[in-house]
Amino acid sequence: MSESIFHLNEQGQIEPMTEEPFALEDALQELVGNHPEVLSGEQMDPANPRRWILIKREQGIADTEGGSYRWALDHLLIDQDAVPTLIEVKRSSSPEIRRTIVGQMLEYASHARHTLDVNNVRQDFEESRSRTGQDPDDVLAELLQGESPDAEEFWQRVETNLRAARMRLLFVSDDIPDELARVVELLNEQMPNVEVLAVEIKQFTGATGRTLVPKVIGRTAAAPRSGASTGGRRRTDRDEFLNRIPSAAGRQAANRLLDVASECGSQASWGNVGVSIRCRTSVWRQPVTVAWLFPTPGPHGSTGNRNFRFGAGNWSPDFFTALPESLQEVLESWAGQFENQPGAWDVSAPGHKAWAISHEDAAANIDMLAERLDNVLRSLRQLEVAEE
Repeated sequence: MSESIFHLNEQGQIEPMTEEPFALEDALQELVGNHPEVLSGEQMDPANPRRWILIKREQGIADTEGGSYRWALDHLLIDQDAVPTLIEVKRSSSPEIRRTIVGQMLEYASHARHTLDVNNVRQDFEESRSRTGQDPDDVLAELLQGESPDAEEFWQRVETNLRAARMRLLFVSDDIPDELARVVELLNEQMPNVEVLAVEIKQFTGATGRTLVPKVIGRTAAAPRSGASTGGRRRTDRDEFLNRIPSAAGRQAANRLLDVASECGSQASWGNVGVSIRCRTSVWRQPVTVAWLFPTPGPHGSTGNRNFRFGAGNWSPDFFTALPESLQEVLESWAGQFENQPGAWDVSAPGHKAWAISHEDAAANIDMLAERLDNVLRSLRQLEVAEE
């Protein structure tokens, strides 16, 4: 049975508004894509209401790493804590709203954590904003509510959360059936790293226009979780990081590189899993990252958060061209040293030049790597002195 709400206008008159289902599923999808705020982030987390940026509608998902897309997720959003939010939208009249949609979502999520390339995700976000005349940095600053967000750290956290399956799954409809609500509650109780919710968006029409009334379903059944609402903010430390590296040679190599960074006065920025080595310079507004160390080894050609990586960039397509010439020369010279390095493979992306080296190869060439790292960090610090 349809519901009614009432609008009290400025003349003190009551205007009835009657519930009206969405005529097309695409209309509901477009609404969510253009206005993610209708998902009612304040109902999901009253203490810290969720905010989102839209990455893409019809986000492709592959079934194998590096493979072609097999499925299309209705929406991919990311919140202010770098938590990926996967959304499937169905009208209440769709026969898939009860069981099929659950299987689809779980299939998408289980494959996305392994096959979604965060470099491509970031590029999609930045290109879509540029096409509409928006500055991607300004959009990210609004999401993070800060004037100078560390975009590199944000996207690294997206990668970490995705690989650790710290994500949010949202089922969106104009009417959530009881069968789906019960499944959502069960999944939310049993999946500690994944927040599973349903969002019911009812549409009411009247003489003066439309009113949208969202309702979040499943939150009361949610157990406290360390990842979905906090974005996995807990940072590792040096001892924990080294203990995660499976080989003694890998641990010794990582320890040596961290010692070099410390001796040069550079900073080690600890994430949930790995660490990036950064150096401040007065010729650029943010610390410059020159290496990423991850405790998990991986096969040659791996593009995920594995192995040790050397290079520079922040995935912005114009990163290198935007740098002062003196800084650009140092970073390109640094990254170029690995171009023909035996055992290294290119993991570069637009605005990001980097080469990966396995733990074993790093250990075998640690003296050379330590010397190179020492040289580039000292060169960056000399730039700072020269420009003051």
